[in-house]
Amino acid sequence: MFTSKKITTPLFKVCLPLLMLGLAACSKGGDSNPDPGPDPVAPAALLNATHLESLMTNVTFDNGQVGTAVYIYADAPSYTPIGAVGEGFTCVDDVARALQYYVRHADFATSQAIQDKAYGLTRFVLNMQAPNGYFYNFVQTGNAINKFGITSINTAKWWSWRALQGLTEAAPIIRTKNTSLAAEIDAVVNKLVAVIKTELVNLPETTKLVEGVEVPEWLPEGADQGATMLLGLIPYATASGDAEIRTYIKKLADGIVRTQLGGAAQFPYGVFLSSGNHWHAYGCDQAHALFAAAKFLNDASYSDKAKIEVDQFYSWIISSGFKSSFDVRITNNVPAGYNQTPYEQIAYGVRPMVFAALDAYELTKDEQYADKAGRLASWFFGNNSASAQMYSRSNGRCFDAINTGNAVNRNSGAESTIEALLALQRISTHATVIAAMDKYSK
Repeated sequence: MFTSKKITTPLFKVCLPLLMLGLAACSKGGDSNPDPGPDPVAPAALLNATHLESLMTNVTFDNGQVGTAVYIYADAPSYTPIGAVGEGFTCVDDVARALQYYVRHADFATSQAIQDKAYGLTRFVLNMQAPNGYFYNFVQTGNAINKFGITSINTAKWWSWRALQGLTEAAPIIRTKNTSLAAEIDAVVNKLVAVIKTELVNLPETTKLVEGVEVPEWLPEGADQGATMLLGLIPYATASGDAEIRTYIKKLADGIVRTQLGGAAQFPYGVFLSSGNHWHAYGCDQAHALFAAAKFLNDASYSDKAKIEVDQFYSWIISSGFKSSFDVRITNNVPAGYNQTPYEQIAYGVRPMVFAALDAYELTKDEQYADKAGRLASWFFGNNSASAQMYSRSNGRCFDAINTGNAVNRNSGAESTIEALLALQRISTHATVIAAMDKYSK
């Protein structure tokens, strides 16, 4: 039972003098005309959810329940939500991350408005579970669930792990205010965990070679998705005491460790590859997940491995001006990179590195990690190849990307906005990190 043991998940407290919560949005596309504008002369709040909340809308499911959806796209210059055709206009991937923002909010315990946002987002995710335990991803215009699209089918993919992570983090926090909704979360999570046990837990620990790189085959398609699943399973196992899942968490962590390549003077400098012989910046939560696994399993070997990526790979990333992706080929035991691309650069690629650097700082109290986290976060405030203010404190928009030639995609959709808010929300409790961010910002 997911609720069999009480846990306390810390709310990432936000400095109230800095906090301003309103509405918000973010998206993909290519209009490069408007600028978010300079921040007001008086210091604006670090966090501003105005745009995110402007993207929110209610969805009524076939069972009559109403959930809160988040529009995926909002294009410049108007930044009004766009009802996209095709996959759908909203998705679990974004809604589950928005849920994390609200349950981590410093005012969750006292603000009915914030609680209501969390409840609505939770109900959306709950209603996206399929009969087999996995989740559908997209809802189309007219509130029909997309049950057949390749990026939406109910299978062991990103969106199922996003749902898991959002729900298991939300459960103990929501339980303090809404026990009936927490019980619904438990039932849905238990159903997903059951299918994970049936289909994934007992996969053999075999590997395959891809361009000379040894790739673990027991991870769900890659270390990136394995990291998201791991981050969702840890709160579940902490609450339930599920020994089988605890063992599986170690198995996932061991698989992620197997993807680490290079060293201080050897490419790719201790990075955890994302999938196969490929690394991409988006969703690169492998180091962050290993810091969490080290704490949960009481095994510092995992955090030691994670620190290698923070120490070596992030330093290379910073000095080389960020990367979007690359592939690795090993010949005669020497790894070499190819297909390196610096663009596109997106908030979803920066936030995981900020999180892992913060993990290292919180673990060691070493100020070098505060400096590194702040430097990475300064990407949002002009310390990037385009010298662009990617996030605006005054309106809460985060631009979608820096593209080839330093062309800024000034659309502002859900993913960009939420990932920026999650990164800034977490650093907002660390004065030294904020100081470093301000130092490197332009």
